Amino acid sequence: MTNAIQGEKKVEIPKDVLGRPIKDLSKDNWWGLARIEIQWHPHIDYEKCIGCGLCFLTCKGRVVYDWDFRNMRPIVVRPYNCMVGCSTCANLCPVNAISFPSIEELRKYRNKARAVAKARKKLIELRNIKKGDDIG
Repeated sequence: MTNAIQGEKKVEIPKDVLGRPIKDLSKDNWWGLARIEIQWHPHIDYEKCIGCGLCFLTCKGRVVYDWDFRNMRPIVVRPYNCMVGCSTCANLCPVNAISFPSIEELRKYRNKARAVAKARKKLIELRNIKKGDDIG
């Protein structure tokens, strides 16, 4: 566990078997949409899975997976920690055992959140800050 200070209280941050801090990102928002309302996360077909571990070992910052050492296979335990739009684990899976919702479904969330307009607005704000830094 890692220590973090919250106000005056010391909070223990749990870690997974690899020592990676485990955070609950399900309460976060994605471009204004509640993350828990966005059904974007991996699904594992255990009939195909060979237990190579690439998904578990590759998903470092988000810690979506835990590892079932008894059955030597990954388990999706923190689905809403998955970054919306990321499918790295599925792309790396040697037997195509991991799937995600369709790109059309992803684009529905993008459009509902107005993510493109919000991203563009943020970039313009950053450009304006950068211009101010260049002047000074």
